[in-house]
Amino acid sequence: MGSGKTTLGKKLAKALEFEFIDTDKKIEEAFNISVNEIFKTIGEDKFRELETLFITTFKGERAVIATGGGLPCFNENMNSLKDLGLILYLNRPAKELAHRLSQSKTKRPLLANKSDNELLLFIKNQLNEREEYYNQADFILDRDKQTVNYLLQHVKKHLKQ
Repeated sequence: MGSGKTTLGKKLAKALEFEFIDTDKKIEEAFNISVNEIFKTIGEDKFRELETLFITTFKGERAVIATGGGLPCFNENMNSLKDLGLILYLNRPAKELAHRLSQSKTKRPLLANKSDNELLLFIKNQLNEREEYYNQADFILDRDKQTVNYLLQHVKKHLKQ
């Protein structure tokens, strides 16, 4: 959450001439309800089921997919993602993520009503819990490698195989 998946994903998709897909947006469109409302009305567990349904039934080709930060961590979704293609993990420090997310806390259900200190602690805990999944990515990219040019150099090699 807040790592820049959508921003970088759109740029990479454009450079590769691929479709860009944001799983949260697709779920919102399919069910005509915001992720925030899903969390409030039917809960996180149901949202995780919808993510799994989306990723296991995805049939597109030549796409860059930005998932929610929790999607790879539930319901064997990491295996489903690996079946679809390369996985990139945009690795950023908790403090940087907290700073980036502090401006959008009200728009994100898991962050609502958290103080800055609570937000930082929450992010640290999330990263600790999710690290085992994130580290299964094909590419673990620190900030200096989170550029379209870097990704094009490395991703294109794998696309030709």
